[in-house]
Amino acid sequence: MKQRMRLLSLLLLSLTIGLSSCHQTLYISPGLTQRTPQAAVQAAPLSLRLRGGCEAKFSGEPIEGTDGAVYKEILAPGAGGEGPVSGDDVSVHYTGTLLSDGSKFDSSHDRNAPFTFKLGKGKVIKGWDAGVATMTRGEKAKFTIRSDFAYGPQGSGDKIPPNSTLVFEVELLRWNEKEVTLDGGVTLKPLDKKGTGWRHPDKSDEVFVQYTGKLASGEVVAESEGFELVKLSSEGSPLPTGVEKAICKEMKKGSNALITCTPEYAFGDDGGLGGKVPPKATVLYEVELKDWNAIYDVDKTGGILVKCLGQLDTYGPLCDDASQVKLTMEGRLASSGETFVGPIDMDITVGDGALPEGLERGLEKIKKGQHALVTLTSQNAYGAQGSSDPPVPPNSDVVFEITATEVVPTYQLQLSDKLVAAERRKDQGNVFFKAGDTSQALGKYDKAFKLIQYEQGEGEEADKVKALKSVVHVNKAACYDKEGRVEDSMSECNKALDLKPNNAKALFRRGKGYLALNQLDEAMSDMKELLKVEPNSAAAATQMALIKSKQKQQDTKDKAVFAKMFKKTAAPAKPPPPEKPE
Repeated sequence: MKQRMRLLSLLLLSLTIGLSSCHQTLYISPGLTQRTPQAAVQAAPLSLRLRGGCEAKFSGEPIEGTDGAVYKEILAPGAGGEGPVSGDDVSVHYTGTLLSDGSKFDSSHDRNAPFTFKLGKGKVIKGWDAGVATMTRGEKAKFTIRSDFAYGPQGSGDKIPPNSTLVFEVELLRWNEKEVTLDGGVTLKPLDKKGTGWRHPDKSDEVFVQYTGKLASGEVVAESEGFELVKLSSEGSPLPTGVEKAICKEMKKGSNALITCTPEYAFGDDGGLGGKVPPKATVLYEVELKDWNAIYDVDKTGGILVKCLGQLDTYGPLCDDASQVKLTMEGRLASSGETFVGPIDMDITVGDGALPEGLERGLEKIKKGQHALVTLTSQNAYGAQGSSDPPVPPNSDVVFEITATEVVPTYQLQLSDKLVAAERRKDQGNVFFKAGDTSQALGKYDKAFKLIQYEQGEGEEADKVKALKSVVHVNKAACYDKEGRVEDSMSECNKALDLKPNNAKALFRRGKGYLALNQLDEAMSDMKELLKVEPNSAAAATQMALIKSKQKQQDTKDKAVFAKMFKKTAAPAKPPPPEKPE
């Protein structure tokens, strides 16, 4: 009884201080006095009426440690369990009003964005630090906050007068959590295991996970049997889409986390898991990511699939094109699992052609120390003809199990080795070009150029670098020319001529491009330059004849246009003035 009356006295004092916004007289309702029975005192709400129409209600219960300055009323209970503590980053939605007249002065809902702050560190008013610390996830509460725990005698701006008692309706969304989706539908809270490395799984990978899924009430709706292998983004995945998104965006090898998904990212309007998850339910999944298999669709058609088994704890260089690799290899038929080669140890230079084209392309996704499976369709392996050594039947899909034990990456090679490798790739591109496969040819030419792109060299090597770069540009121009990509072809010719101004093939192809674009003067100029380099060039003479013929046609057309134009615009001659009589 005494405590209740003491709290009432404090409320009277605080509201007396805040009367400047109402300018009215206080009276107590329903009329509590020292003689009021204790039961009646406990049951009565603390209601203060300001004569003239203003009414102030401190509903709820006082928060411990605030000396009656902050009252809390629970509007909707949360999920229960632990709540945030000092130092946590908490996210809330809120609406703030003045107790005196109920006018709204601020709302995060109006901005359609939660408000996040560090709890207990004085980043917000004292009443918020005290009140939000009492909440649990999902809880909605109303806090009535005396001015000395709000903005005090100074107020805030033109919306909160001095000595104002404030009312906030607050919803605690989360704390120490990361927003996985921009709409807040998926959040992730790291737990005790931080994990290693910096990489995250990709949406096409296989993950080894242990998980428990619960409703907001705490009821378990899904649980793995230890660690399970889950293929992400597959129809058979037991994980909600929101959980998969969180794993791919935030989780590292060995980490665990609590992932919260709204219905849109879980089981939707209909619910699921055989009725365990009701319609429109938010779910919470505690997930531990032990490891994952990274999967690469190299040619984007499923023809070359690389599965790197587990994630390395240390960095290893890739088996990129032209790198020198020691590997252990075993080849099996995909249909039967029968071994047709190995296991054997090999020393190779990636891309030199010692292995099937598809396998060498797949190796470029594998790092030193990595264990991997490379699955090839027959077109990317031994084709319709098969192979006698190793013995592979026609039209056979195959699987190679690879471990790259040692890798000398391309950037560690000597320039002489890079020149040899680049020359080989240029020759491989020429084979594809002659076979009419410009796409494969361009791929080889690009690899050749990449090997020496930033090399300068000295003396004889410098000349070789410049000459090879120029040739590669011209060969790419030929590919683009075949594909009808005139501007791309001319661009490569320009690059070749920057390196070697008297490159006859570059002059010829660029001249053809100018002719195709009807830039006849430029086309003629290139052919004249070509004749300076190769005076007996029949191709240049033929092109010059075509240019002259086209120029003649253009001149004739232009004359006709101008003649017609002048005929329309010519003014009739004026008649001579009449003679005047003398």
